[in-house]
Amino acid sequence: MANNAKEKKPGLGKYLKSVRSEIKKVTWPTREDVLNYTAVVLVMVFVAAIAIGVMDTVFKFLFNLFA
Repeated sequence: MANNAKEKKPGLGKYLKSVRSEIKKVTWPTREDVLNYTAVVLVMVFVAAIAIGVMDTVFKFLFNLFA
């Protein structure tokens, strides 16, 4: 019974082959896509930073006004 209970584990070589196979199936973005996505992220970070800065200034003003 002990022999039947043993299951052979897949080896590292088989794992790496399957990883390589899956990586080949990935549709990688073009350089232009990456640059566009990067620009969008940077613009959104800038907009968020400005919005947070404005809200901080407004809340600081209101706090000082009522304090």
